Amino acid sequence: MEGKKKTDLKTIPNVGKATERDLAAMGYSCAEDLKGKRAEELYAEECALRGETLDRCQLYLLRAVEYFVNAENPDRKKCKWWLWKDEYALPAPCGAVCAECGRFPEQCGGCRTIRGRVYWLEFTGGTQCPVYECCAEQKRLRDCGGCENLPCSRFTKDPTLSDEQNEENLKKMIGRLKKR
Repeated sequence: MEGKKKTDLKTIPNVGKATERDLAAMGYSCAEDLKGKRAEELYAEECALRGETLDRCQLYLLRAVEYFVNAENPDRKKCKWWLWKDEYALPAPCGAVCAECGRFPEQCGGCRTIRGRVYWLEFTGGTQCPVYECCAEQKRLRDCGGCENLPCSRFTKDPTLSDEQNEENLKKMIGRLKKR
């Protein structure tokens, strides 16, 4: 092993020999080198390295890597690459990111999968999230980012959270939607 630098890249969930080789070729020799890097940046670097557009599954894998290396206490159950597909990693109609939610994936399969039938409906008496219903079903939009009424009265408080938590979440969600 003389001349070879030992890495810890394969200690990251989903990083096998090929991904380790590509990350090393891109200049990343350990998990610490990846801190603060966004999956989309890594994906673009890897596509450039290989000279072709890679399957999006590699982007999903890199999103899981991004989560693992940047989370303070990553939940290993959330490190499966398929949990970082677009439908879970990109903003839902309301701007929430399913992959970031503590209920995902064990208690909730993600807004698009459950078609807006969210857990907090048991507290409100509804049958479907009003934001999801308006955006995804009535207007047939991916999210509310382009809606002139953002945020509207359909954005309701999560009854399981404090007013402060709801306000902070709403700011994050609206911020994500306005970027899109």
